[in-house]
Amino acid sequence: MLDWENLFKRYVWDDRTTPYLIPVNRLKRQQADYEILAYSVFIGILFGVVSITALTDVGPQGRSPNMSLYALSVTFASVIFGYAKNYNAALYLSASPLAGLAYLVFYGLRSDHHLFDTLLAALVLILLLWYSRRIITIARCYSTLREGDDQDTPKRRLFKR
Repeated sequence: MLDWENLFKRYVWDDRTTPYLIPVNRLKRQQADYEILAYSVFIGILFGVVSITALTDVGPQGRSPNMSLYALSVTFASVIFGYAKNYNAALYLSASPLAGLAYLVFYGLRSDHHLFDTLLAALVLILLLWYSRRIITIARCYSTLREGDDQDTPKRRLFKR
């Protein structure tokens, strides 16, 4: 018989690999690395797709090289942040939901779009903007975070060599 509770904890909610509810001052460096990686991959893929689609005529704005260039710069910033944990890259990434909200104001509130879709996209962008505060705090405190992982007990450290 499957142990659903342990499978859920292991793959969906684990304090070591998915520490989203742990306060930043209690995070360990490995936990912050997992959180930064997840955020960087999410933002990088999202804006990578935006960068490619902005060069087509599919969007309501038509072909937009400027939008594509901005989305590409956000994709590169997510790679830099994921690799180097750079504070300035985190600040740049935190502004990307504002750009998405500006896009919705100028192009998303048209009559040929469903209002529900626009409001759902706006809600996701607002939540992403709210979460960006945490990412900035993690980037600011990253160098002071403690080493180690939650699985390290004194007994396990004794046998690690």
